Amino acid sequence: MNPTLASHLRTLGLARAPFPPTPDAAAWFQTTQLEGALFEAAHCLRTRAGFVLLTGEVGTGKSTFLRRLLHALEGDGVATSMVFNTFLQGADLLAAVLRDFGLETGHSPAADIETLNRFLVERWQEQTTCVLVIDDAQNLTLESLELLRLLTNLESGQEKLLQIVLSGQPELRENLDQPRIRQLTSRICKHVHLEALDAHEVGRYVEFRLAAAGNPEPGIVLAPEAASALHRASGGNARRIHLIMDRCLYGLYGREPGQRTIDATLVRTAATEAGARPLRRHPRLPLALAASLCGVLLASSFAVALALRSADSHAGGGAAALPPSAHAAATASTARAIGPAAPAIPAAPGDVQWDDCLRRLQDAPARLQRVSDAWLEHVPSRDGLCLRRQDDHWLAGWRTGLVPEDFLADGGDRQRILDVQTLLAAQGLYDGALDGLYGPRMRAAISRFQSRRGLAAGGAPDAATLYLFDTLLAAGPVAGGPEVPEPSRHVHD
Repeated sequence: MNPTLASHLRTLGLARAPFPPTPDAAAWFQTTQLEGALFEAAHCLRTRAGFVLLTGEVGTGKSTFLRRLLHALEGDGVATSMVFNTFLQGADLLAAVLRDFGLETGHSPAADIETLNRFLVERWQEQTTCVLVIDDAQNLTLESLELLRLLTNLESGQEKLLQIVLSGQPELRENLDQPRIRQLTSRICKHVHLEALDAHEVGRYVEFRLAAAGNPEPGIVLAPEAASALHRASGGNARRIHLIMDRCLYGLYGREPGQRTIDATLVRTAATEAGARPLRRHPRLPLALAASLCGVLLASSFAVALALRSADSHAGGGAAALPPSAHAAATASTARAIGPAAPAIPAAPGDVQWDDCLRRLQDAPARLQRVSDAWLEHVPSRDGLCLRRQDDHWLAGWRTGLVPEDFLADGGDRQRILDVQTLLAAQGLYDGALDGLYGPRMRAAISRFQSRRGLAAGGAPDAATLYLFDTLLAAGPVAGGPEVPEPSRHVHD
């Protein structure tokens, strides 16, 4: 523990950080539901019944659950391989699995699978259960999911040689709902979905965390009205609770022992400072009023579309406001015209178009991800984008061009980073040296790019951001773009 944190905790009479920013499996708040889910998941792996799926929103405790699961398997004759870097895809992912099992990689994926199969058979003969754990699995491409399907085929008689745990955000379940990998989905023996804490559990959770940190008597107390305010501010998300409560502890510095009570005002102030404000939810409109407004909006959108098309024709060319209807029908069960400020145009419903569109992507690595309407408004019309409407978002599939591993701080593709730097500089978003390196300036520029286009502005090259880069770069070379002397990799549509 660093000296500054140790001094901070001593002031409050605590032995360890009660609300750390990282997963803390040593002080796990175990409800009856979580205890049962952990037991069932461990039982499935011990009995080699198939594979386990773990899903949950960001901050609901997936990483902590995984650590507890692996701890529960210790001493049971279990060998594990843990992959936490899902920037790796396909053959690179397979190589990472082999290395984590202590195996040498070969010259091809086929050779690596053969090596892995021999290893698994040997462990099976020794009565050792092999478990592969993949975190952040929502980032896996179709190619990587297909690879996992092949690994589930490795078996001996009536038992699977490799048990797999896939952990990821809720869109992982949607990614698995694809005809190509339905064999993989059919082998799920246990699906654990982690929910946010409810209003009654938040107060108990805080008390548990404080007690586990050595909260003395009289110590830090969370008032009942503060617990309610904390639930409203965090939505019951454990990670946001930690952010808010950590800020609250600083508000107790000037108080003597016995007077360290966290009230609702302190919680609301800490929530504002921590940036953990609750989502603003708009009241649902009455059905009749909603239908009326919908009609007005559709009429207005149609008029805007005609105006845009007219303006384009008078300008002598340019991107059309609406794509060809054939493309719209081929992209989804409910498709959307994609273009700058283009209105939504529904196509004939049905999953056939969606499946057909995905099949056309099979000759190249593909990506599936949930996207918003705001994201679609910034995507130029482009063949090869598959869309399906799902509740309040879209599920999109496309061929990958740029990939996240191109942006690794060490070992990334400098030419590709340079291309993106030049693009961002042309838009006034990047003001550093065009050096082909992914560093703080580049992350800040990507964050500004994401903010303009309705994406989470974290500066990380997520799939939705990379697709926008792909489409903008495909529109044509950026004038004045330098080159680095290293060879670059290019993926052509």
